[in-house]
Amino acid sequence: MQHMKTLSATGEPSLRTWLAALPESDVLRIAEPVDLDFNPSALVLELEKSGRAPVVILEQPKGFAGPVVTNVFGCRDRIAAMVGAAPGGFNEAWTRAQGRLTPALVVDDGPVHDVVLEGGAVDAGALPISRHFEKDAGRYIGSGILVCKDPDSGVRNLSYQRLQLKGPRRFGASLHSRGHIWEHLQRAKQLGRNLEVAVVIGVHPAINLAAAAKVAKDVDEFEVAGALLGRPVLLTRCRTIDVEVPAEAEYVIEGEILADVQEDEGPYGEYTGYSTDRSTRNVFVVKAITSRARPIFHDIIPGYAAEHLLLGRSAREAHVYLRLKEMVPGLHALNYPKSGTHFHAYLSMKQTAQGQARQALMLLLGLDPYLKLAVAVDDDVNVFDEGEVLWALATRFQANRDMFMVPDAFCNRLDPSSHDGVSTKMALDATVPQDWTFERNAVPPAAMDWARRVVIGHDA
Repeated sequence: MQHMKTLSATGEPSLRTWLAALPESDVLRIAEPVDLDFNPSALVLELEKSGRAPVVILEQPKGFAGPVVTNVFGCRDRIAAMVGAAPGGFNEAWTRAQGRLTPALVVDDGPVHDVVLEGGAVDAGALPISRHFEKDAGRYIGSGILVCKDPDSGVRNLSYQRLQLKGPRRFGASLHSRGHIWEHLQRAKQLGRNLEVAVVIGVHPAINLAAAAKVAKDVDEFEVAGALLGRPVLLTRCRTIDVEVPAEAEYVIEGEILADVQEDEGPYGEYTGYSTDRSTRNVFVVKAITSRARPIFHDIIPGYAAEHLLLGRSAREAHVYLRLKEMVPGLHALNYPKSGTHFHAYLSMKQTAQGQARQALMLLLGLDPYLKLAVAVDDDVNVFDEGEVLWALATRFQANRDMFMVPDAFCNRLDPSSHDGVSTKMALDATVPQDWTFERNAVPPAAMDWARRVVIGHDA
């Protein structure tokens, strides 16, 4: 961790600098007052049905000051652009970033401390937090990046955990991933103390993407974010806890997850598309809220929304792609389709020897415990087009020879079809055998170029 005595954070990458650079054609502004209960969810889901994914800015949330921004991660190409990559280039950009981790810089202060509320002045209910679905137990923060430190090493950890507003200074929390923050809480409990946590809302989207990463516990995700940005993330110290947060953040909620207190939390609309009350039943108590003078609240529509799924799976997909590529040089592309939430994956590869696809499928299922269905296709099949994947299954796959299953394997507990945290994994090999003699139908490139020009001209 590097330190600088003084450095102005003004002009550094932030949510607002990123929004200012967006073309207006990629933004949907809602000027009239909007009730935050259910309406933002309905709007984003309806846009998705129509094939649209603009960033939505609600300029006048009813009963609250300041705008709410959502659907930031609703488009795969926009996610690639967040890290300076061309459409389809996110995985490669992620791979490059892992080789050039960039330590954060700690500065004396930043815009996130323009307004500081402590003690009796704290009222989390004044934040523009939405209730997203009918069965939700209340208003929920799903966009907050939880920042804490390893109780032993002090290495920072970033993650997303759902937070149910329960009072001016109290949230219910579910550490459902059972990841590093869950381990940190258990060790803090052994040490006889609560776990200090800062909830960060509204940062440059590259930091959100880094927070969704599955990395080793000795890796600070702010270093991943710095690599994605091509410059160090500027951090400043919290006012009431020993945690550093982005100096350019819009909001930070400082507090503690209680080590010895549990209470009911949920239900909540999860990424599976189902409402669930499965929870670790933790409690987060607020000590301070800091913000910019005129903050922007970043909300993420949860559930089976494209934004929620794309944010969650972009970093996971890129991480798995990196690891898989090390062992499968012929790997061409990897896609976690929205239809499979986080449970399905399609890979394409150039197979030079029989059995390579099956080896790749076994590796893929082993790398990501969330997966329960993996499909392998040849590199002439576009894994980002589910119609092509289904065509490959229809014409290149035979169940008696090209399928295998792994019963009773560890899985994500939010899968409603799983049993006590275990699931059967299935792999389908839809690659062609080495003696394949059939050829795909094709038209000459010149004809395709002509057709594209005609279509583009017609759309214009």
